[in-house]
Amino acid sequence: MKKYEIMYIINPTVLEEGREALIAEVNELLQTNGATIAKTEKWGERKLAYPIEKKKSGFYVLTTFEIDGVKLAEVEAKLNIIESIMRYIVVKLD
Repeated sequence: MKKYEIMYIINPTVLEEGREALIAEVNELLQTNGATIAKTEKWGERKLAYPIEKKKSGFYVLTTFEIDGVKLAEVEAKLNIIESIMRYIVVKLD
């Protein structure tokens, strides 16, 4: 299993309870695909470098985890369906 980080931006219109539920949903998605989550950091609402869907800010979350590379494709396919996540990026750690 290799270490990865995922940074995702939640739509700023999602309320705090919805954000917590969405973060739990992403963590559960990772765990059901065999990931071991090391930590999840909530960076808070920040200004975007450029507008996404006419939004100028977003709520940033960073999660560090270990997962088999084959399962990562399944996770990314499901992340693409979640409408409240504006953008995400997965980075492999050394």
